[in-house]
This record gives sequence, C-alpha cells and structure tokens, in this order.
Amino acid sequence: MGTYNTRPVWIALAANIGIFIVKLFSALISGSSAMFSEALHSMADTFNSLFLLVGLHAGQRPADDEHPFGYGKAVYFWSFIASVFMLGVTSTGSILKGIEQLQHPVIIDDYFYTFLALGLAILLELWAVTAASRGVLAEVGEKSRGLFSWFWAVRRVSRVSNPSIKFVFFEDTVALIGVLLALTALVIVKFFGFPQADGIVSVLIGLLLAVMALLLANDNRDLIIGSAAADRIELRIGRAALQVKEVTDIHSLKTMQVGPNCLLVNMEIEVDPLLKVELADDVVDKVEACIKRAVPEVQHCSIEIMADDNVKDWNEEDYL
Repeated sequence: MGTYNTRPVWIALAANIGIFIVKLFSALISGSSAMFSEALHSMADTFNSLFLLVGLHAGQRPADDEHPFGYGKAVYFWSFIASVFMLGVTSTGSILKGIEQLQHPVIIDDYFYTFLALGLAILLELWAVTAASRGVLAEVGEKSRGLFSWFWAVRRVSRVSNPSIKFVFFEDTVALIGVLLALTALVIVKFFGFPQADGIVSVLIGLLLAVMALLLANDNRDLIIGSAAADRIELRIGRAALQVKEVTDIHSLKTMQVGPNCLLVNMEIEVDPLLKVELADDVVDKVEACIKRAVPEVQHCSIEIMADDNVKDWNEEDYL
C-alpha cells in the first residue's frame, strides 16, 4: 500500500489540542455560546484527528490471505467514523447551545480574554490550514504555493484520493471560518448590545459542520462500497494500454479505489486475431507496464485478451 502522508494530520492534532484549551478557557470565563461551540468543535476535531491516524496506520498493513488487496479501505472506514462523530457531537452540540443562548441570553462580562483566545485560535487555525493545504498539493504532485496554498488546494482537493488529507483540509477550513464567525458575533455583542448574535452564530457553526460532515460521510461511503477512479485517471489508463502496438481496442475497463493512491484495474483488451498465442503473455506484461508507468496509483492489474471483433468499443470522448 505504500506510506501515507500523515504530517498534515499530526499538525492538525497538535493545533486542535492547543485551540481546544484556549477556547475552553475563554468559554468558561466569558460564558459565550459561540466560544463554547468552538471549544466543542476543537474537541471533536482532536478526536477526529486521532480517528484518522488510526485509519492511516491500519491502512498500511500489508496484504494477506484474508485481504489480498491490502487494508487501504480502513482509511475510508475511520474517515467515515470521524464524519459521523463530527455530525453527532460537534454539530448537534453547537446547535443546541446556540438555541439555549437564544432562549436565555447570557451577557458576556469579560471580553479581554475572549478576544485574546480568538486571536490565538486564529493563528493556530491558519497554521493548520496552511499545513493541510500543502498536504493537498503534495498529494496531487504539486509544490507549495506559500501563502496562496489554500486557494490552489481548493481547486485541487477533488483530485485527492486520501480521504484523511481531504478531511483535514475541509475540517481546518471550516474551523477557521467558525473562529471568524465567533469573532464577528462577539464584536456585535460588545459594540451593538445584541447578545442573541452569539446564539445565532453558534447555530450557524453547527449547521456548517453538519453540511460538511454529511458531504464527507457520503464521499467515504462511496469509497467504502467501491468507487471507480476519476474519469481523467481512466482516460490515462486507456491511453497507456493503446500505446502497445499489439492492442487494437479496449473492450472493457473497470477500476476501483482500494486505498489512497491505490487502484485496482480490470481490463479486457482486443488484439489482432492472428497474434500468436505464445505472445499473449508478453502483450499483457507490456500493457501492465505501460499502465503503471502512466498511472503509478495502479497497484493491482488484471488483463484479459480477446480477439478484435472490428467494433469500436473504447471512446476517449466518454471520459472527457
């Protein structure tokens, strides 16, 4: 299965622990429901990072008789668990606390420590988001873009097959948005005397987390069931196979993601009916070698040969 990039997850874990302590301290002093939601958010993020590290560790176990394609899908399972935890604990807790603040507004007495905590939290979240953005770019084979890494990562994250990197990126992005929303709420409460803003923002944070958790859970569900590779990947696989001169067409091409950066390919290729039987194995070896050079993520390849039926089966336009 190879070695997974765990650095962004470890950075997220360290940042989340620090942010949780800061936010909890501020929430206890100020009584802000938005800060309580953010403390709960960071607590859940800490547990989620632990879930992801467990999944990454389990996913690197070598293949055996019971799991001939390895344990890569363990990453998807634990990422799914992290999504459920985020939905059940963080989102629900934030929404309930916000509703409580709307029904029984708590007046914030001490703003100094609250604003100080938010400032520290923003710096830590920026650190985590930057690390996650660089992780996304590294997964797709691109270099860091410095301060602009996040903007490039947003455009590339859909290409990431490692759900842990994707999860951390979205989690840290939403966490940063949540801190900025909490800061906005406290500014409104302090300068406009509208304590309900604290509760409204807490509910908004909860809803934002719920949406993200559901999207990530759905993504991981598809990968657990057995999701095909992206069209652009299948296009590269097909083109690589057709580079072998003996291959005249591709009758069937099926792929499945069996782990981060690990693909299973099942393919039926058509060759000249006059091709000698003793050369069939050589053709299969050539095709497999071409595919793995073009798409290094392909770890398992099953190729069958059939005679050309003079009917065009494979069309590049289907993948564009």
